[in-house]
Amino acid sequence: MAANGRASVRPVERHGAPPRPAGRSRSVAPPSRRPSPSPSRARPAAADNDGGSDSCRVRVAVRLRPKNSEDLAHGADFDSCVELQPECKKLKLKKNNWSCESYRFDEVFSENASQKRVYEVVAKPSVLEGYNGTVMAYGQTGTGKTYTVGRLGKDDPSEGGIMVRALEHILSVMSLETDSVAISFLQLYLESVQDLLAPEKTNIPIVEDPKTGEVSLPGAAKVEIRDLEHVFQLLQIGGMNRHAANTKMNTESSRSHAILIRSSRIEDGSNTSLPNGTDNLFPDNLPLVLKSKLLIVDLAGSERIDKTGSEGHMIEEAKFINLSLTSLGKCINALAENSPHIPTRDSKLTRILRDSFGGTARTSLIVTIGPSSRHFSETSSTIMFGQRAMKIVNTIRIKEEVDYESLYKKVEHEVDHLTSEMERQQKLKNSEKMQLEKKLKESEASLNDLKVTSNMQIEDMAMEKRQLESTIKRLMLDLEKEKGKNNILSEQIIHLETSLDENKQKQLENISNTNILADTTKSHEKKIRELLKQLEDERSRSASMNGHLNVLQQQLSDAQNYFQENIACELEKQLSRTTEEFASQISSLEERIADLISEKELVYEELKSTQEKMQQEMRHRQGLEDEILRLKQSLADNCSEESKALCGMVRSGSGLGSVPFMSKSGNSRELLSSQRSNISKIFEEVGLPNVLALLKSDELEVQIHAVKVVANLAAEDVNQEKIVEEGGLDALLSLLETSENTTIHRVTAGAIANLAMNGSNQGLIMNKGGARLLANIASKTDDPQTLRMVAGALANLCGNEKLHVMLKQDGGIKALLGMFRTGHNEVIAQIARGMANFAKCESRVISQGHRKGRSLLIEEGVLNWMVANSSAFSASTRRHIELAFCHLAQNEDNARDIILTGGIKELLRISRESSRDDTRNLAKKALNSNPAFFKEIQ
Repeated sequence: MAANGRASVRPVERHGAPPRPAGRSRSVAPPSRRPSPSPSRARPAAADNDGGSDSCRVRVAVRLRPKNSEDLAHGADFDSCVELQPECKKLKLKKNNWSCESYRFDEVFSENASQKRVYEVVAKPSVLEGYNGTVMAYGQTGTGKTYTVGRLGKDDPSEGGIMVRALEHILSVMSLETDSVAISFLQLYLESVQDLLAPEKTNIPIVEDPKTGEVSLPGAAKVEIRDLEHVFQLLQIGGMNRHAANTKMNTESSRSHAILIRSSRIEDGSNTSLPNGTDNLFPDNLPLVLKSKLLIVDLAGSERIDKTGSEGHMIEEAKFINLSLTSLGKCINALAENSPHIPTRDSKLTRILRDSFGGTARTSLIVTIGPSSRHFSETSSTIMFGQRAMKIVNTIRIKEEVDYESLYKKVEHEVDHLTSEMERQQKLKNSEKMQLEKKLKESEASLNDLKVTSNMQIEDMAMEKRQLESTIKRLMLDLEKEKGKNNILSEQIIHLETSLDENKQKQLENISNTNILADTTKSHEKKIRELLKQLEDERSRSASMNGHLNVLQQQLSDAQNYFQENIACELEKQLSRTTEEFASQISSLEERIADLISEKELVYEELKSTQEKMQQEMRHRQGLEDEILRLKQSLADNCSEESKALCGMVRSGSGLGSVPFMSKSGNSRELLSSQRSNISKIFEEVGLPNVLALLKSDELEVQIHAVKVVANLAAEDVNQEKIVEEGGLDALLSLLETSENTTIHRVTAGAIANLAMNGSNQGLIMNKGGARLLANIASKTDDPQTLRMVAGALANLCGNEKLHVMLKQDGGIKALLGMFRTGHNEVIAQIARGMANFAKCESRVISQGHRKGRSLLIEEGVLNWMVANSSAFSASTRRHIELAFCHLAQNEDNARDIILTGGIKELLRISRESSRDDTRNLAKKALNSNPAFFKEIQ
């Protein structure tokens, strides 16, 4: 036992046992029957062609990156140096058309391979088998290492990388009762180990166990994970804290090596109950624990300064990255050649990966390459690194420890449980005793009260009995009297019934007589007219008959009234029932009418809103039709004007990539190639000095054709230096200043835009007043094509941070923003590209400490325009505006202006809705790193 009372953990290494899935327990044999462990013997691995029963070779896979915008920008000049044969697991590396070499790997992934397949082939065998494992990505910068390993894929699960899929796989099979998984997320930056989950922890030491040689990082934070959402949060925090920068080869280039360490603890032993006798304290009942560690390494890419364009602090970062990768390569070479000395102490990266190459871990390596022949040497070096790594053989084993700590916790928990149970039972007995005593006292008091109440009730009942007896006697006397009265009433009732029967008989006779008289009256009505003359003779007799008739009529009337009263009662009852039913029906109909009225109002409101929307859509559609007609007319005019021209393309570009300006005629690639070949022939036959001399011709048509030829020549990098040396730039600027022709302005601005692609030409253009002349042209013309060329030239100049102050002084920024008035989509696209170039370069300069203070763009009022128009245009234009806004937000001196213009809401929208991951990450980085933004959000 340790001094603090907890059981110490006795390590036991187990060899030769098959792998066991996580989360399941296994019975352990008694010590007398188990063979003693041998440190020199490794656990047998899966069969491998290059390793023995106790060894496991490093498995290497290669993945080809798809063509990116930089590759596609070369068009027909693009040539791939890699040919894949996935079915044979081979790769051919072509140095030229007649020389190539073939290499075999454990797996070959094409550019269309899914993230799921890469994980299942490369990483899945090392995740859940219980061994120490390593999954590492190696390759040139910009070839997709971070995409393969560290991609989160929260919005699109199919894009999830190896880190997310490995942790998701572990969580899906682990048992929360017996297993525990913890992760540490680190980066090796400038040869210093830093914690990405706790950024305040820097320069974390690397400790090696002198007995076992195991490498550990005791200062790193370990976070236990339970669900996938927690994993996403931790990986997102680590990714935001990781160092990255923008280079010419990658927008978000990793500037550090990222290392995700997963530590697993699995209980091994089915006997979890506590013993009752002393025999159960023997070692055969002790629980065991299996421990394993998985390293997922995303290496920073090797790079060349001349290709990435790194400057300032980024050069220092590149030196450390290349130094650590060189040390790793030396270790791989030494292991592959079975050298007696392995230089693992040359860098911290090789010390951390000591167990991954030549150690006890199962290691999988994925090397990433690009298809472009321009990077042939880097691709060849990467492939050779993978070939050498395949020669390394690791001795793998599984680590098993006796879990005395778990046993102690269980005993302690059981003791605490029994103690609390005894206290609870004692308290329960005392409480029941007190309750019984209290109930006994209450029962005795209730019994006394009941006796008193019973005596009083007996006396009351005796008194009531006497009163009831006297009442009964009095009622008997009254009953006798009532009987006498009832006899008299019975005789009267009998007499009345007899009289009633007689009256009924008489009434029936009267009714029959009345019916007879009615029939007789009807029969004699016809004879009345004939007997009018005899009426007077019969008056006397009629008078007596009339009297008798009146008596009969009175009797008839009485009988009718009697029956009418009965009928009236029944009719009143029926009428009341009918009225009630009618009232209920009316109320239900009124409710139904009210519901229908409310539904009618809702339908009317929906109809009204739909009509308004239809009207708005009709107006919008009419506006679009007018715009289409206007664009068609403009297209026809431009086609007729450009049909004579030799210029097919004016190229522009910046740090954000190349954006071609195609002619409105829509010529195909073949037509453009033929035009270029024709222009090349003209250039060879006529000569550049003669072409430039035509720029000063007195004939306008000759000037226009000459400018178009120069613009096409300037589209090729090889011609730009010759044009400047022969005075072509001076001639173009002079022509732009003196000419008043719109076509001259448009084509000249396009030629200057092409020349501005070269960094050395940008300074010459600015020093000769080119930005001032372009701004002047932008203020004079409303032609969209001319403004597009001017905006493209200014946008290229914005990509040089050394010219920003001069560009502002010459009015270039103000002119660029002023061209927004045209409302033309292509012009606005160039404006957005220029703002993005300017903001990105300015952010890089400020982050390197070469400049401080507010952005020059904000001083020119660009921020308000960005906030108002960031989501009003096409997807490509919107991406440039969002990227510019995020770069401005990286400068803390811009925070006040961004808050005042309502930019916080825009940053939040970009961080959630932007179509590009790098833009969303920049927005999140600005929101999390700037205290002023964080305060506004809260």
